[in-house]
Amino acid sequence: MKMKDFDISMTQYNRGDIITGTIVMIGQKEVVVAIGGLKEGIFPKEELDPAFKIGDAILVMVTGKIDDKGCLIMTHAGVNKALEDKEKLKTLKVGSEFSFKISEINESGLVGDFMGYRVFLPFSQCTEKDYVNKDNLLNREINAIVIELNNLKKSIVCSTKLLDSNKIVPVEVGQVSKGTITRLEDKYAIVLLENGDRAKLSISDASYSHIDSLKQVVNENAEYDFKILDHNADYSKISVGLKQLQKSPMDKLFENLHIGDEVEGEVVKILPVGAVIKLDNGLSAMAITKENSDRANVATHHIYKLHSRVKGFISNINTERHKLNIITNVKKDN
Repeated sequence: MKMKDFDISMTQYNRGDIITGTIVMIGQKEVVVAIGGLKEGIFPKEELDPAFKIGDAILVMVTGKIDDKGCLIMTHAGVNKALEDKEKLKTLKVGSEFSFKISEINESGLVGDFMGYRVFLPFSQCTEKDYVNKDNLLNREINAIVIELNNLKKSIVCSTKLLDSNKIVPVEVGQVSKGTITRLEDKYAIVLLENGDRAKLSISDASYSHIDSLKQVVNENAEYDFKILDHNADYSKISVGLKQLQKSPMDKLFENLHIGDEVEGEVVKILPVGAVIKLDNGLSAMAITKENSDRANVATHHIYKLHSRVKGFISNINTERHKLNIITNVKKDN
């Protein structure tokens, strides 16, 4: 049936809506249904059970498309599954299993739709090789596990790795793991690790340089290498870092230091165990009292004066903890 000047934008129906229509015509290839007012829709006759006849009520689903005659294209075949999905959506939560159809492939993963929710499956969460490299992915329906659900944005991040929980290996502190940023804010990001765990990246662990927002150094849905910094007993809270995989400015300074190097600096703090010396190269060093006096139990202030200048040489270097000890050329107490 031809409908002149039909404008889908004027209907109250949205893609995925399931409505009750009345069969008004059964053609050779198409079935026409009245769906309210002047609106009519069509769906392929091959989807119609022979038990239906003109005048019967039938459930149809809106596809959001119109044909070249201006008729609203419906479907009857997928109604039962869609109704099941709608019920599943009511109870969908992190850890739920569901299925979705792949509609897009980008650099980070697979994208699809589930009852109006945007579904994202990162490549790091795929278990089968053909999910990544083959050309037959589009329109393929796959099962997955929800690992992040945002009802406000109507988005789902999922994993196929979690379908086989026996393969999941917990992360440990100090380990390097690939991860995909699934949520990006100015001060923190949520990272989906390759084993399925979720972790938090804080802005303070992203860069040694000053940044005002994480968005200056990372992108949402992008994959990076992260260092596991900490986790609690049940792995429900995991913290990761980016800058810890890079050399810090301190590392570069310590690379050029050697035991025996001559140094000079100012005494900036007097402690019972020694004096803190701010060296001219910007580093701080400790001059331990008992190593800089010939007398036992001598007080630090008897050797060093606050803000005085001292010279000496490096006696110990702890590169990992960025600590220096020095022996100074001061006059020993007699």
